[in-house]
Amino acid sequence: PQSAEDWEAVVSVSSRVLPTSPRCGNLLPSEQMYRESLPHSQRYVLLSRPFCFEPSTPYEVTVRLQRAGVTQRHPSAFILIDSLVLLPRVLELPGFHGAEGAAHREELERYQCLEAFRMAPPSPLAQACARLVCSVSALLHSGALPCQCDPQGSRSSECQEQGGQCECKPHVLGRRCDRCAPGSYGFGPLGCSSCACSPEGSLSQLCDAVSGQCRCQPGTVGRQCDECQPGHWGFPACRPCQCNGHAEECDPRTGTCLRCRDHTAGRHCERCQDGYYGDPVLGSGQQCRPCPCPGYPGTRHYHGSACHADEKTHHIVCLCAPGYAGE
Repeated sequence: PQSAEDWEAVVSVSSRVLPTSPRCGNLLPSEQMYRESLPHSQRYVLLSRPFCFEPSTPYEVTVRLQRAGVTQRHPSAFILIDSLVLLPRVLELPGFHGAEGAAHREELERYQCLEAFRMAPPSPLAQACARLVCSVSALLHSGALPCQCDPQGSRSSECQEQGGQCECKPHVLGRRCDRCAPGSYGFGPLGCSSCACSPEGSLSQLCDAVSGQCRCQPGTVGRQCDECQPGHWGFPACRPCQCNGHAEECDPRTGTCLRCRDHTAGRHCERCQDGYYGDPVLGSGQQCRPCPCPGYPGTRHYHGSACHADEKTHHIVCLCAPGYAGE
């Protein structure tokens, strides 16, 4: 157990079809309600009284769980349920009641066969129990059951004699190996792949069973939630790109701005590219202008390589290309 709290379960078994056989005819499904205590010290709980099921009749089993002795609801409280198991009343089956079934009943009690089925996961069966289980299963199902191992999720078409568990491929579970285990996705011929959700960027280690998309925390993206959203960098401490309004994206690892516009350059698009002058830093109110040396960059009359504005006179000073001189 993960806590020392007891829980309670209210179980309802119902069917829209009224019982017709003499055995179940005096029981109305709507009356079959169970209130059971789930002590934290136990791994399984048996319902306090049996229920009579009709053959070939659909039933609905509803279980409502709550912490014992608590009057207020706590949405964050949780309990882990492995399975709901239907156990036959073995001692009423042919071969187990009356004088001829005394030896079988004695073996059931000596090896505690019935208790072995109530544990999760089931404990290994004694040889005597395994033999009795096959007999019980054959009686309940009118013979042996096919393995029906999923051809994609299982390693072979054979299964265990007791329980029918097929041998599953990696990250695959289910008796027939027909679905991905929690924390994996992409059921197929190779089994399933691990979600591998980023512990820093995801909300849990579970992902979409088909696409593998993890549930990302705000500000993170990617299948594994291991990237910053566009316009941010520095996972897992994602922060906005600082590009002075001249680029939307930056390198996700270094923060260097990508594809600076408006004739800007630099890690943060904070300066003008060669052939242009001005102060493109956000908030300066300026923009990069072409250097008049004497023509503009890209024209036949441009004979400079760069320029700048003199701080005192504000005149444009050209840096001439080789072979040229003047202002």
